[in-house]
Formats: sequence, C-alpha cells, structure tokens
Amino acid sequence: MTSYDILLTLSCYTLAHVLLKAVGVTWGVASRRRCSRAAITSTRFYTTYTSLAKPLVSVLGQDGSSINLQGDNMENNDACAQNMDLQLSNDNCDPDNLERTDPYDAYDWDSVSIIHRKMELFPKWQLPAKVSLSLSVLFFIYTFLREVLHPFLVHNRNEFYRIPILVINKVLPDVAITLLTLAYLPGILATILQLHRGTKYRRFPQWLDTWMLRRKQFGLLGFFFAGMHAIYSLSYPMRRSYRYRLLNWAYEQVQQQKESSWIEHDVWRMEIYVCLGIIALAILAVLAVASIPAVGNSLSWREYNFIQSKLGHIALFFCTVHTLVFAWNKWVDIKQLIWYTPPTFMLVVLLPLVVLLCKAVLMLPCFSKRIQKIRCGWESSKRMGIKCVLTRL
Repeated sequence: MTSYDILLTLSCYTLAHVLLKAVGVTWGVASRRRCSRAAITSTRFYTTYTSLAKPLVSVLGQDGSSINLQGDNMENNDACAQNMDLQLSNDNCDPDNLERTDPYDAYDWDSVSIIHRKMELFPKWQLPAKVSLSLSVLFFIYTFLREVLHPFLVHNRNEFYRIPILVINKVLPDVAITLLTLAYLPGILATILQLHRGTKYRRFPQWLDTWMLRRKQFGLLGFFFAGMHAIYSLSYPMRRSYRYRLLNWAYEQVQQQKESSWIEHDVWRMEIYVCLGIIALAILAVLAVASIPAVGNSLSWREYNFIQSKLGHIALFFCTVHTLVFAWNKWVDIKQLIWYTPPTFMLVVLLPLVVLLCKAVLMLPCFSKRIQKIRCGWESSKRMGIKCVLTRL
C-alpha cells in the first residue's frame, strides 16, 4: 500500500467522522437523547478509526513520513466512550431517574418506537386511572343493586331518581378512601419485605416497584374523589326531592303530634363525622399542594417526607374514623343487610384499618429501630447486598 492510498483512507475516515458529528449536533437540537446516541456512535467510530490508523502511522513513520496523530487524544476518546457507556448503564440504578428518563437502549434507532413512547398519553396515570375506573364501576353496580333495584323489585317503589346524586355520592367516598389506602399500602409491603430480607440492597418485585412509583397518582385521584364527594354532599339541600322529603317529615311530625323531632345521638353522629371529613379533606389538600413539583422542590427531604408520609397517614386515619362514625350503630342493624349484602362503608373500611394497624405495629421500637438501621445501610449477616435498590420508601 502506497503513502497516497494511506492518506486517502485517512481522509475518508476523517470526513465520515465530521459528518457523523454534524448529524449528532443536528439531532441534539431536536432531541437530547438522540444527540447522546449520535455522540456515542461517532465517538466509537472515531475510536475504531484511530485504532486502524495506528498501524498505518507506524508504517509511515518507518518510511520517514511527517504524519503525526495525537495518541493522547485517542486514549481520551476511548475513555470518553467508556464513560458514556457507564453513564447510560448506571441511569437505571438511580431511583429518581426511573421517573425522569426514558428506558431507551443506546442502540435503539427505531424512530417509530421512540415516537410511540414519547407520544404516549399520560403513561404514569394509566394504571391509577384504570384502577379508579374499575372501582367506580364496581361500587356503582353494587350500590345500584341495593339502593335502586331492590326497592323496585321488592317494594315496587321507583327510586331511580337517586342515581344522579345519592348513588353517585355513595360511590365517590368509597373510591376515595380505597385509592388513598392504595397510595400507602405499597410502603407497608415494602417495609415488611425489607425487614424479611434484612437489607435494602435488593430489588423489589416488578409489580411492587411499579406500584410504588404510582403512589402519587393514586393519592391525587383519591383527593379528587374526596373533593367531589364534598361538593355532592353540599348539594343535598338544593335537590327538589329533598325539599319534598322535608315537607313529608314535617307533615308526619304534625300527624304524630310531636313538638320536637330532635334525636340526640343522631345529631352527635352527624356533627362528628362532618367535622372529621372537613379535617381529612383539608389535610389531603395540603398533600395535593405539596405534590406540585414547584412546591415539592422548594421543600427539604425531611419536610417533604413528613408531609407525604406522616400527614398522609393522619389523613387516612381521619378518613377511616369519618367512615366509622358515619356507620355509628348501623354495624348491628339487620336492616342494613339488603339481599344479604352489607353496605359499602362496611367493606371499604376494612383495608384502611389493616394499613393503619400495620403502620402502628411497624412504629413499635422493636421494629422501627431495625427499619432505621436497614435504611441507613445496615445488612443482616444472612442477607448481604446483591443488587442496588431501585426504589426508596
């Protein structure tokens, strides 16, 4: 091979390298991810080019040529390529990057798949939205059978007017407290799993990891349904059916010659559960405001953890007590069992009680101290760290 052929080959490689760099810069304007891929490819191409050029330089050096390549730059480009590979491979080890970056392969050049992932509609909200929709449909059918269909079939009463307000307002709090419970249940499960393993350097199961990354969406949807429940409750006196019912109650009281229809325990029940509901909704509003990125970024980690964890469990506690007080003495009332089915408030309160009970047990010193040690990096002698943790509590 002559010196002319060698120079021509080096010129072609250099030209190709410059073109690849230009393409990388152009794609970088459109997409930072594509820019990094083009930069990685051009760097690797330049590394290959320099590795091919080294023996040619040595041949030219033997012929007395004056061609000189900077070996230090070649080594720097090799190190740069390795560092970029390490950065891409380490992105998935950071729990924060799981929500902020896209899991693209560095060699995935399929533009169709990239556009599909980028244009996906609310990917973080899909699972919580499906769960909330399923719960809404389930509770609606259950309440419709008890409150509307049963009186129509058994007593021949038309109660279909109850669907727009009364039935919906029984579905909304059931879905709200269930979604709020689903926001704090994965934290309890993750804590129990860490206690069992004796280390935090183990991957959570994929379903639990996905569930924990969607806790914010579950909580916000729970706040949305709770707010709708409050608005629907305030609309009760504006309904025409309520006014007719109020006149009927007054007429019955006159017919029975009663001077007062005051029922002491019923008054206390309503006063207490309305007060608890207002407090719970106010705390949920604070949690929703703290979930705004601009507000959350202005808080320290300790402040953010206190609001989302401590206040969150307090809100769940008030919601649970609100439901229990609403039930009052209906737990032992046989008339509440329609078609041998209990009311929805008896069903939805069970899961929050389990979560609060588990949280209370985990707060005991014998468990809390061990949990704190594990989260600070301590590992059980039987459970040495194997993999980096993907999620945090």
